Amino acid sequence: MSAVNPESETQSAPVPLPELHGGMMNREELQTMFADYRGCVEITEIIPKFAAQEHVPEVSCWTLDHAEEWLLGRKVRAVQVRYRYDGGEWWDTVMMLPEGYRLVRIRHDW
Repeated sequence: MSAVNPESETQSAPVPLPELHGGMMNREELQTMFADYRGCVEITEIIPKFAAQEHVPEVSCWTLDHAEEWLLGRKVRAVQVRYRYDGGEWWDTVMMLPEGYRLVRIRHDW
């Protein structure tokens, strides 16, 4: 067994995590956000989440209309909308809560 020289090991800088943004929305703000999606972004995928302990589908064919309808109708636990905007890949997760809708937004610069 040989001793490890810490100076000889290469240390790489940690990869910075993407910045998260979040907040609460009411029904009208959610509808405005979906209108913005329709007019301003390129949707790449929409992923529904039906239950806390359930796996999400591997392939989703949901549309914005479907996602908005199910969120407003409180038929789904959460929806993740993935899209391209301003040169980046964005993932918005919208979760239903008793007091409204929680949005968590992250930008990935792959």
